[in-house]
Amino acid sequence: MPRWGGWTSDLAESAEAFGLYHPERAEQMRRAAVIGRTPSPVPGVLRELIDHLGPWLAGEYATVHGEKAVRP
Repeated sequence: MPRWGGWTSDLAESAEAFGLYHPERAEQMRRAAVIGRTPSPVPGVLRELIDHLGPWLAGEYATVHGEKAVRP
């Protein structure tokens, strides 16, 4: 959100802001925003987010902010 220059708790708006900087992942983030409000009964949808979007987000975070230290 700092690159975007704002803050919102609206998941749809956050997904759109995310898509400005990562257009290749925009559709996945839109789906994640929808599922955050209304869970999907389709297991494949959640699996896509867990197996594909989640690891990518973790990698991006680590690249920008570094690895977090393990807490005791």
